[in-house]
Amino acid sequence: MKRLWLVLIGVMLALTGCFGNAGTDLSSVAEVALTENNESDKLEAVDTATGELSVLDVKKKYGSDTDQAMMPMYNVAKDERFTFQFKSRFDDLMASEVVTVHTDIKALPKSQVLTSTFFKNMTQTDTVEISPLGSVLDSSDTLDGFGGWGNAPIYYIRINYDLDAPEPSKLEKPIIIPFTIKSEIPVPTLRYEINEKGEFKLLWNPVEGAESYRIYRDSKFGDLLAIENLPVSGPEEAYAGGIPSLLEEVKATEFFYDSSEDRTDPDYISFQNAGVYGEYYVTAIRGGKESNFSNVVSTYPLSSRIPADWEGNITYEAYSDISQLPTTTEVTFIDGSVKSRNLIYDTSRTNLEDYRPTIYVGVEGTALKGYVYVQNVTAADLDQLNEQQRRAKPSTGYVEPKNDTEYIPDPNVPTVIEEGDSGAQQGGEPENITESQKENTKKRVEDGDKGKVQVPEIVKEVPVNADSAVEEIVALSMIDTVQEVSLEAFPEAQNFETLSDMVLKVMYQNPLVLGVEGFQYDYKTLTLHIKYNDSAASIKKKQKEIIDEAKKVVASVITAEMSAEDKSKAIYEYLNENTKYDDAALEDAKANGYRTVDSKFDDSFTTYGILVKKVGVCASYASVYKLLGDLAGLESVVVTGDMGGVPHAWNKVKLNNGWVHVDSTNNETNSGVPYLLFNSSDDTAQTLNYSLNNEFWVDAEIPEFAAVDDSMEYYKANGLEVKSVQEFGSKLEEKVKAGETYIVLRLAGKVDEEALATETGKALSSLSDEQYENVQLASLSNYILVYY
Repeated sequence: MKRLWLVLIGVMLALTGCFGNAGTDLSSVAEVALTENNESDKLEAVDTATGELSVLDVKKKYGSDTDQAMMPMYNVAKDERFTFQFKSRFDDLMASEVVTVHTDIKALPKSQVLTSTFFKNMTQTDTVEISPLGSVLDSSDTLDGFGGWGNAPIYYIRINYDLDAPEPSKLEKPIIIPFTIKSEIPVPTLRYEINEKGEFKLLWNPVEGAESYRIYRDSKFGDLLAIENLPVSGPEEAYAGGIPSLLEEVKATEFFYDSSEDRTDPDYISFQNAGVYGEYYVTAIRGGKESNFSNVVSTYPLSSRIPADWEGNITYEAYSDISQLPTTTEVTFIDGSVKSRNLIYDTSRTNLEDYRPTIYVGVEGTALKGYVYVQNVTAADLDQLNEQQRRAKPSTGYVEPKNDTEYIPDPNVPTVIEEGDSGAQQGGEPENITESQKENTKKRVEDGDKGKVQVPEIVKEVPVNADSAVEEIVALSMIDTVQEVSLEAFPEAQNFETLSDMVLKVMYQNPLVLGVEGFQYDYKTLTLHIKYNDSAASIKKKQKEIIDEAKKVVASVITAEMSAEDKSKAIYEYLNENTKYDDAALEDAKANGYRTVDSKFDDSFTTYGILVKKVGVCASYASVYKLLGDLAGLESVVVTGDMGGVPHAWNKVKLNNGWVHVDSTNNETNSGVPYLLFNSSDDTAQTLNYSLNNEFWVDAEIPEFAAVDDSMEYYKANGLEVKSVQEFGSKLEEKVKAGETYIVLRLAGKVDEEALATETGKALSSLSDEQYENVQLASLSNYILVYY
């Protein structure tokens, strides 16, 4: 009787965040759902002659036409004193209750900066003056020109009271005004990358004329003998106690820690990312002068994605035959957590003539690698191992939408950006920049409100997903393939943090946004520039095909009596039965380092791929699920993050028990596992190596989508979750005796592979010899598959 082999079945994950990113009538239920979805989105103010809508009318729809706001103030002096003139007196309040300064855009108490905040004098309690009292984010190496407000990349003034009310009137939503300190030379925009080998890298845009760049790090130490990455007091805590130290000076525009610990043996790496921890900043050096600090990259929220050590290292181990080779190993990450990762064996260099043939092995999603010895192995054994791994090859990764916006504006951007400003500072800044900016903002907003946005005909067929006027303006513009969108009417969006959140949310949550290759905000002209990878005519043709096919699908799978749960399952099953993952698109992306893909694969990254062509990657699956859900009256969102450390996109849907996860990419057709993650809570998703990032929505609102109820998770609800090897054996035997030949169970925790194989053998003892010879035992994350 042959020994059962535990093999790995590949999960067809896809490229998340991929940019670009003749039908029948809707059935009655879909018509009702569509009407309900669009009821609050009726564009009654559209000019019937031109098809245009004014920006002011969109604001009125959201009740934001009277909101108070002030444009950011960039490149102010390092010791700038801000003066705010109110129309009311604050005789019963302290000035610090009226205006505060923070280092985080949410402007919560923990991020408040120590300032000198007073009324102008005892008789002028309508005027608040605020200036720096203690600098923040001081570095251990003094940076030329620093002082005053300190070294934070960006600050946020919070105004809590109405500037124009005759009596003190606390704002329901405070006014947040970003400002930056003028740097003598441009400041780099810092970002990070975790590649397919789990290697952490810092990258930044080149600064013209820069001779070198300095990398600073702030960190907190715990147990020096343990692997851990402790949180640092970053911008959300006003950098309390933060003293970044100079780590290294480089000439390149990237920095990473070499994974190889022993260059004399390139086939052996037992740890990686050594030295990766804390928070990083970069400055540029030019002509002996140093720029201000860049934005921060914190490794703390990334800790569970950055591998550090091969906890279950099997290098140099000897096995009697291939059947003894383990399929998984334990990996420690920089936060000290230990997770199971798949082993990938390379037999291309195995010499069967050796006394103990060597098989090279790597750990999936890491740079960790080594080799093992096998005493008894034949060419047939190697062929079988390769065949199993061919089927087991995971497909993950994505191409990010490119954001070319500078985090900190160029030093030549005026503090008060007046209409028609060439971008150069002319004649210096006014004595009271806050009053000048207030008046300038009023004029710019009034002009911006007169702007028009074209309403594409296609949006009459499907709701525009937006929660604010600026989101709707940008969504309509992107759907209409507009290349330049003025944000003059929206001072609150004229900064990197808000703008990036808003644009990505619009792209992910609107399935008719196609072909967006990247975007960039121009601080001088207050304009969002959008780049597409296809022509407007082609995109609009595809949008029409998408809607026609979506109507057809909804009419065929959704019925009037369906609950939200029924609709979600119907859409999921349609995608499982009618579509497939685009392996070729993934391979092309891999070949290009996940930075670009051949244009022939563009459709696989948008709604068009899965819905019309019936082939695509996870970004397409998630977008199609969202669109079909919208048309069926199902409340859902596209979410982004990673699975097993590799970027991925899926959905959350709101059912009777609240928000749950649904991953339509990893269905039975693509992964071999039916209903993987289906109706799962956040906790269960985490045990399956899923983790969310914050790119799919506005950061402050992400907690609204918490999934806490696991009662409807598919494997729990159907009695397919087991908590021990013994329970696995009993459940498997029960299924075998019932005549099932494709059985999937989910383990609630880790188990011993040897014991699992033994228990499986017992459960299958009733099979005939012929059936037993055909048995395959496979695993994917916590799921175990048995089929014959």
